Formats: sequence, C-alpha cells, structure tokens
Amino acid sequence: MSSTTEHSPQVTEPATAVVGASPEKITLDRPPKGPWHTRVKGWHRLLIIVVEFTLIFALWQYLVGTLEITNPIFLPPPSRIWNGFFDMVSSGELWPHLRRSAYSYTVGYSLAVIVGIPLGLLLGTSVVAYRLTGPLIWSLYATPWIALMPMATIWFGFGAAPVMFIVFLAAFFPVMLNTAAGPQTVDRSLIRSATVFGAGSLTVFRKVILPASLPFILIGMRLAIVIGMIGLMVAEIVGSTVGLGALIKLKSATFKIGSAFSVIVIAVTLTMIFGTALKALAEKVAPWHFSDKA
Repeated sequence: MSSTTEHSPQVTEPATAVVGASPEKITLDRPPKGPWHTRVKGWHRLLIIVVEFTLIFALWQYLVGTLEITNPIFLPPPSRIWNGFFDMVSSGELWPHLRRSAYSYTVGYSLAVIVGIPLGLLLGTSVVAYRLTGPLIWSLYATPWIALMPMATIWFGFGAAPVMFIVFLAAFFPVMLNTAAGPQTVDRSLIRSATVFGAGSLTVFRKVILPASLPFILIGMRLAIVIGMIGLMVAEIVGSTVGLGALIKLKSATFKIGSAFSVIVIAVTLTMIFGTALKALAEKVAPWHFSDKA
C-alpha cells in the first residue's frame, strides 16, 4: 500500500502539469500569424512575380536584342517595346485610345455583371426557369459573338456602343453560367434544416443559398475579366477606329511593331490588375473558399 501511494504522485504529476499549464505557456511555441504575417506573404508572392518577369524580359532582350535570333520586325525586343510606349505617351497618342477602351470595357463588363448575376441566381434556384430558358442560353453561348460585330454596328451605329455590346456578350455568359452553378451545389440538408427551424424562402435564399453561391459568382466575374478584355480587343480591331485594339491594328499596319506590342502589354497589365483586385476582394468576402488553406 505504501509503495502504491509513493508512486501515484509520479504518475499524476506530468498529467496535471500539462492540463494545468497556462495558455500563455502553451501558445509560446506557436508564433502568432497576424496582419504582419499576411503582409509578408503578400510581398513574398509579389517578389516572386517581379523576379519571374525580370528574368523573362532579360532573356528576351538578350536573345532578340543582342543575339538577334529573330527579325525585330516580327518580334521586337523589350527595349523597342518600351521606346514605342514612351513615344506614344510623350506624343499623347495613347490617351484617347486608352480612354475609349476603358469606357467601353467598364460599361460592357458592368452590364454583364448586373444582368448576369440575378439571371444566374434565378436559373440556379428555379427548375422551371432553367428548363424554359436553358436551351436558348446554351445556344447563344455557343454562338461566336464576334460574328455579331457587323450587325452590332448596324443596330447601335458607329462608336463605342457596338464594342460595349461585344464586351457585354463576352463577359455575360461566364458570370451567368458560373452563378447558376452555385445554387445547384448547395447541400439540400442545409436547406431542409433551415426550413425545419422556421426559415422562409427568402431567408433560406439570403442565409444559405447566396453565401454558398458567392464563390461561384466571384469566379465567374474573374473569368469574365479576361474574356471581356479579349472581346474588347477583337471588337476594336474588327470594327472600330478608336481604342487599344484599333491602335494595335494601326501600328501593325505601319510596321511599328514595338508600339503594337506595347499596347498588348498595356492590355495584359490592366487585365492582371483587375483580376488581382477581384481576387483580393474575393479573399475578403469569401475567405472560407479563397484562403490559402482552401
């Protein structure tokens, strides 16, 4: 009996030491991940992107500008692209085209989001609406929208309106179809649980369906940024005299390939900026889906 009582403190002492340890001692081994940690990760990703692009442009300049493995008429080096960009900026030639493209793209993309999200939610939540309009929508989605550019000019006249229409068509379907896919992925047990607890149809939509569909909406908006920019460039190249696409056509026709490539770089840069900004917004609005762990 005495031996048992002598050994009992040795068995229980480590357990009580672990259980009774203060929270401060337990959390000292794990450094906190606060805003500073997030900023470091953001700067780390940005640094990787800068290094990658620097290496690509340095290799490009060496192969094309120094070794001249290709004719600069067909593929200019980055130095000539920069010179073309500087010439257009200093002469003021770039700004009217940039303003027209920004206006056409903003209006067309905004209309696609404003119309596409409500219609997508309607199609995703209503079986009747999907069966009535689904075949028509998929038929329109399969239509090559750039083929409508001549008719859009007849419908809306010359100017920015036909380009806005093409941007709207290009961006509308990614937004609408991705939004419609969101409500269809909601777990039906969540809807039944909300209904059991007395939630009405509007409450179920606002508390269950809409939060579950939010990641799909944001993904559709990000896809629409890229496809809408492609629609803008093609529409301006085909049927406009003002805009970044028209400027690419003009510079290519006069063999100023460095300036034409600089306009392409501007379009790519703007697309990346818009996509990155929307990604940052998505991480704030729906962190459970767009976080690094997810």
